[in-house]
Amino acid sequence: MNDILKAREWRSLLIKEMVASSHHPVVLVKANIPGSDKNKPLGYLVVNLFHKYLLDNYQISKGQFYSSCDGPFYLVEIKGVSEQLKMELIKVEDNHPLGRLVDFDVYDKKGNVSRTHLKQEPRKCLICNLPAHQCIRSKAHQLIEIEAKIDEITISYLKDEIKKIIDEAMTLEAKLDPKFGLVTYYSCGSHPDMNYHLMEKSKEAILDNFVLMFETGYLLPLDDAFLKARVIGVKSEELMFQATKGINTYKGLIFVLGFVLVALGYCLKNNKQDLFHQIKYLGRNLLDEFQTNDFNSFGLQAYSQYQFTGIRGEVYRRLPNVQKVLPLITDYQESTLTLALIELIRNVEDTVLLKRAGSLERYHYFRQLVGSIQEYDLKKINQITKECIKHNISFGGAADLLVVAIFIRKVEEKFAIKYE
Repeated sequence: MNDILKAREWRSLLIKEMVASSHHPVVLVKANIPGSDKNKPLGYLVVNLFHKYLLDNYQISKGQFYSSCDGPFYLVEIKGVSEQLKMELIKVEDNHPLGRLVDFDVYDKKGNVSRTHLKQEPRKCLICNLPAHQCIRSKAHQLIEIEAKIDEITISYLKDEIKKIIDEAMTLEAKLDPKFGLVTYYSCGSHPDMNYHLMEKSKEAILDNFVLMFETGYLLPLDDAFLKARVIGVKSEELMFQATKGINTYKGLIFVLGFVLVALGYCLKNNKQDLFHQIKYLGRNLLDEFQTNDFNSFGLQAYSQYQFTGIRGEVYRRLPNVQKVLPLITDYQESTLTLALIELIRNVEDTVLLKRAGSLERYHYFRQLVGSIQEYDLKKINQITKECIKHNISFGGAADLLVVAIFIRKVEEKFAIKYE
C-alpha cells in the first residue's frame, strides 16, 4: 500500500509540473480498477483504448504514457476549454460500454475540474447504480462481486467489437472487385455455384461462432481454448454447409481465423503483443498432421507431391505473409486492398490455386501473372481477371489471408496495439 501511495504522490507531482508548463488543459487517463493490484492486464487495455479515443477526437499537443504501482496512465495536453472538455469526458465515462472502468481527470491552472465543480451527478456504482463513493465507504459489495461485474462488461464489449471487425473484414474482401476469379459483389468469378449473396449468407451463419472462438481464448488457458475452439470450428463448417446447401465458401477462413481469434483473446486478456508467436504455439503440431490421412485429401496430395504446406504452413510459420502485407494496409480503399491481395498471391502457397490450375506449371504461370502487377492498374487487373475466369482460376487461400490481414489491422487500430 505504501508503494501505491508513493506512486499517487509521484503522479500528482507530474500533473502539477505538466499543468505549470502548459497553456492547455491536462487530462489524466487512468483505469478504474478495484483491489490492491493496479497493474492487471485489463488496466492497460482500458488506458490504451481511451487514450486512442482522445487521439481520435481531440487536438493533442503533448502526451506521455507512464507505468506505476498505482497502475498505468497517460498524461495528455488537449487544446480546448477545461470545463467543456470535462463535460464531454463525463459523457464518455457515463455512456461508453467500458466507461465505468476509466477515470478522465481534467486539470488546469485552477486545479482539478471535478464533477462537483460542474454540478454533475457523481459516478455510479457498477453493481447497484448508487453513487460509487457511497458504496466504497460502506463496503457495500465484495471485491469478488465487483470483479465479476467488470469481467462481464469487459467480455461483452470485446465480443461486440470483435464481431463488428470480423464482419467488416469479411465484407471488405467479398466486395473487392475485380478480383482474379474470386467472388465479388458484381461477379461470381470462377465460381458459378457462388455469388455475393451466398457469401453473405454463409458469413452470417458462422459469425457468432467466430466470436465464440475469441471468447474461448479470452476466458480459458491457451491449450484448453484451442481444444474447445476446434470443436467450435467443426460446428462452424456444419453451419456453413447448411446455409450454402453444401457449397464450401469459408472452410479455409474458419481454419485460419480460428487460430487468430483464440490467440487474440489470450493476448487481450493478458496484455500481450506477441500475437503471431501465440498463433505459432497453437499451430505447433499442424505439420505433423501431414503424416495422417484424416483431413482434406488434396492438401495431403499437395504436400506429398510438391511439399506444399498451404494454410497449415502459414499458421505454423506465424502467418509470415499476413505479417508482410499488414504495413501495406494503410487504408481500406479498393486500390490498397487489391495490392495487398496481389502481394499475398505472389507469395502464398495456395492449394486452391494448385487444385484449379491442374499442374504445377499452370500454377506458377497464374501466380506470376497476377504477381506481375506492381501498381493499381485497373485495366490490367481487369484483363488478368478475365483470363483467370476463362481458365477457371481462383485464389481462395490468398483471399482468406486477406480477410485475416484486414481483421488484424482493424483490431490494432481499435485497441491501439501493434502486434508482433
